[in-house]
Amino acid sequence: MKAKKNLALVAAGIVIGAFLAFPTAHAAEELFTAVRSSHQFFLDGEKVQMEAYIINGNNYVKLADVGKMVGFNVYWDGAVYMDSDAPYTGKAPEASSTLEEVREEIAVLVNEVRRENGLQELTIDQRLMAAAQNCSDQKFTWHHTKEECEAVAASGYPYGFGSNLTVFTGAAIADIAQRAVDNWEKSPGHFQAMTDPGATSLGVGVTKDNGVTYCYLFLGKPKTNNPYG
Repeated sequence: MKAKKNLALVAAGIVIGAFLAFPTAHAAEELFTAVRSSHQFFLDGEKVQMEAYIINGNNYVKLADVGKMVGFNVYWDGAVYMDSDAPYTGKAPEASSTLEEVREEIAVLVNEVRRENGLQELTIDQRLMAAAQNCSDQKFTWHHTKEECEAVAASGYPYGFGSNLTVFTGAAIADIAQRAVDNWEKSPGHFQAMTDPGATSLGVGVTKDNGVTYCYLFLGKPKTNNPYG
């Protein structure tokens, strides 16, 4: 277990300012003056050196500096993210391999939902995986029936299918799978598609771009037809 570190900010009103950690992550609407602050900071009872600034009467420290001191990662990926389980690098984790793991995790969670509702688990179909990823890469924010059907047909899957889509912001990579499935569980229509007893296989697509996450779920239904197939 990672040792817990306590960082004490010795002054009333210290604010951890994420924008100071990532100065290029936003556009300033107005000018402001920052003055170096002389506040003291302690980590596990020992004094440490950290920069602090007074801006418009408030004290700010860099969120990145807090991450370095306490030992967790802080990074920018369309938004500021904190990962308490990873050491500080200041960089987002490699997305290419990680998103593959997210796709697999979504498949696992979907099958958990089906088991809880007395339904058979679905097998992963690589054709549906490819089609779902094709659609998520197009960054659709609502269903495009024709394009979805054409993607499934082009993948070689010969039957009809069900489709779920969810789009959201502000999720770290480690939280994407659970959030996607939670969103589908909370929506009656999406839940019905996810628990369709006629489905036998699934495919998942996940794309993350500029802080926005796009998740597609295709559910293969061999007793139905693809109108564009």
